Amino acid sequence: MRIDVSASGAVILDKVVSCDGFISDCPIRVQTHVHKDHMSGFNSSIGVQHIIMSNPTRDLLINEFNAVLPNRSNFVGIPLNQSISHDNFQVRLLNNGHMLGSVQVEVISTDGLRCGYSGDFTWPLEEVIEVEELVLDSTYGSPDSVRKFSQEEANNRFVELVIERLNFGPILILAHRGTLQRAISYLDDAINEPIIASSRLFSEWQVYQKHGYGLPDILDESTQNAKLILSKGKYIRLFGTGDPRPTDTGNATSIKLSAYMSRFDNPVVEYSEKAFCIALSDHADYNETLAYVHATQARRILTDNSRGKHAVELALALKRELGVDAQPSENKYTREWGK
Repeated sequence: MRIDVSASGAVILDKVVSCDGFISDCPIRVQTHVHKDHMSGFNSSIGVQHIIMSNPTRDLLINEFNAVLPNRSNFVGIPLNQSISHDNFQVRLLNNGHMLGSVQVEVISTDGLRCGYSGDFTWPLEEVIEVEELVLDSTYGSPDSVRKFSQEEANNRFVELVIERLNFGPILILAHRGTLQRAISYLDDAINEPIIASSRLFSEWQVYQKHGYGLPDILDESTQNAKLILSKGKYIRLFGTGDPRPTDTGNATSIKLSAYMSRFDNPVVEYSEKAFCIALSDHADYNETLAYVHATQARRILTDNSRGKHAVELALALKRELGVDAQPSENKYTREWGK
């Protein structure tokens, strides 16, 4: 295979492109999205590699690291489904539905080989890379990881719970970036209460709105209006990636939004009458992962063993169910810089 995954989690496509990790010998890094488990070696890449990503991902990273990124010539956003050329090989990015700006990666080499990386992906997708060799996310690679509820049902349960609990007081919503914004978009026409967030999250919210993400307006918690609302009345307060978690919830209801499925038969876990967890997963489950692989037409597959826990199970399943050559990544360590 001409694909690999390094010990640091960098996905290597034909020795010319590294995805979500630093490899000194690869001239290009693709940043598939901004979640922290995909940001390994980013500062090292800035000094050595040409970094490409979707335009929304570029704006999210500039929002987070504004002082160093906007004027760098090696930090480039490109339109989706548009190929760029470098030394006679081509790179193309396609949406994978995981969060704003997240992408699949396709590399066409000088001899015509097509290889790619799924990134973290949801299903179904409008467009799928078509490759011969594929590095595949294995988050839900176990045959036991099958939803017994639809994602639409989970979304509706979230909206219903928010509307119900607002009758009893404020609501605190905690989630990782991407999951939080997607969930709040479902509330846009369902509630009238103010939504309050940190200054950091407020600026990130503006990036989502810039790129056409349907979100309600929120209030910056540092403003006088927000402080007055927080002192009394009903409201929804958001806590995202990087925000300190609340320690005293008072009479508020706490709703944690998980990007993972804690239970496969029910999207809602009730810890108490004031504490809930809802699975708003943005990962494909096991059956959806098989459907994605079938759509890519890949015949040689490396299941990513650096982030998911089911790479071995998934590789065996792909051989059994789809008859493809599949194996888990070995993630070997070396003493070389950027390996």
